[in-house]
Amino acid sequence: MEAVPPGWDPGQEEPFESSLIRPYSLTGGRTRPSRSDFSVTSQVVAVPSVSQERMDPEVELILSLCARPVSMAEVASRSGLPLGVVRILLADLLDQGYVTVRTSDWERRRPDAGTLRSVLERIRQL
Repeated sequence: MEAVPPGWDPGQEEPFESSLIRPYSLTGGRTRPSRSDFSVTSQVVAVPSVSQERMDPEVELILSLCARPVSMAEVASRSGLPLGVVRILLADLLDQGYVTVRTSDWERRRPDAGTLRSVLERIRQL
């Protein structure tokens, strides 16, 4: 099932220029999210009790896709938006209290860079 933003006619091809401008305007020109404490595999779910004010159609689509726990990567795939844009918008929604994010224990216990360098060096020695 492919989700499309409300008001977008799939039969009408969007001009190349506007397809670049829209993600830029959605993120306010930002290329990095406001936070980095979750990843593309983190489970995101919309907070049901939060009343929704008037939002961009893409943000409304993201919230509707997050009605049940879903990964950030899946939200990007289903919405058709670039992963970087979804990452920024989900960080904004998390900051505003519209969604919650759950990360796995593995994500919290990632090895530090020194450990990874050590493992890589040992592999090279083989």
